Amino acid sequence: MNRFPWRFATLTASSFLILFAASDGARGEESPIPVIAVEAKTVEGIARDFSLTGTITAKRRSRLSSRTTGLVEKMGVDAGSIVNKGDVLMALDTRLAEIAMEQIDAEIEQAEVELADAKRRVEEVTGLAKTGGFAKSEAETLQAAEQIAEASLKQLQVRKREQAELIERHKLVAPFSGIISDKISEEGEWVQTGTPVLELVEMDNLRFDIQVPQEFLEQVRDAESVRVVLDSYPERTFEAKIDVLVPVKDSVSRTFLTRLTLMEGASLAAPGMSGKAVISTRPKDKSSVQIPRDAVVRYPDGTAKVWVVQGAGENSKVSSREVKTAGALGESVEVVDGLEGGESIVLMGNEGLREDQAVEVRESASSKGQP
Repeated sequence: MNRFPWRFATLTASSFLILFAASDGARGEESPIPVIAVEAKTVEGIARDFSLTGTITAKRRSRLSSRTTGLVEKMGVDAGSIVNKGDVLMALDTRLAEIAMEQIDAEIEQAEVELADAKRRVEEVTGLAKTGGFAKSEAETLQAAEQIAEASLKQLQVRKREQAELIERHKLVAPFSGIISDKISEEGEWVQTGTPVLELVEMDNLRFDIQVPQEFLEQVRDAESVRVVLDSYPERTFEAKIDVLVPVKDSVSRTFLTRLTLMEGASLAAPGMSGKAVISTRPKDKSSVQIPRDAVVRYPDGTAKVWVVQGAGENSKVSSREVKTAGALGESVEVVDGLEGGESIVLMGNEGLREDQAVEVRESASSKGQP
């Protein structure tokens, strides 16, 4: 969208009007006032910006806890340590658990011997039982003893796997890559199952969380672009996109949590950084009128007016029109009420005009940088 280069023309145009006003004033008070006019242009869907404060947050932030009870034998990290998924962060004393494993191994060895002996006895009596040399019931008893020995061995093998898992749980492993943000326990401390010992924050998938007031919800959904400005880097702007808009509002603050994903600059961000999200919206199927900012005359009571040229040539007169503006757009302002578009309005020479005053349009600015 082109902007109005009115500032450069202001000095020359003002001098031009003063000279003509002086010469015309010598002819009489009723002489038309020389003015420069411009056409109020209608544009489609002017983009508007509004900003909301927010904070950088991590997608995953976990308070890691011990998976079993025990004494902290080794703490392998400290606050600020960068870790990868699978790294051992903490180890508990495993001596008692390893002794229990040795006992299970001995019991398994004994059970294997008993099972082998039971199998041997069954093989010896199987042939004798078929020829009647051994009671069938006694053969069945030996077969049952073999099955019991086999089941006992399986139970011990399950106990061994359980004990191995218990020993493994004496180690705290990083569930994902990130940075240790807090170390709660130290070596030599006794920790219980579920006791938080470390806090791990993921650094690869950062988000910018904002709270959207309910009156801005529709505008955020239809946002044309989103930019994030961090307080740590006020001179830089990072492109972002809306990742998720949580459709449940806070009943107290009447706001909706909205999470933005940074498309760039994520390496410079860190969880906890504050900033603002600048959201650009463009109204759908809605046109507005755009005029030069210098064409608006503002009054102490807060009202704003423009002078509209009526008629043409020697019959040109002006009438005031109160307008409502939506804000500055560079050298222009958006008029949301008071103009329909296409009107000829006074750009220069509008300071001392009165209702129905005759004017002489000495120059039209419609060809100078109108959007």
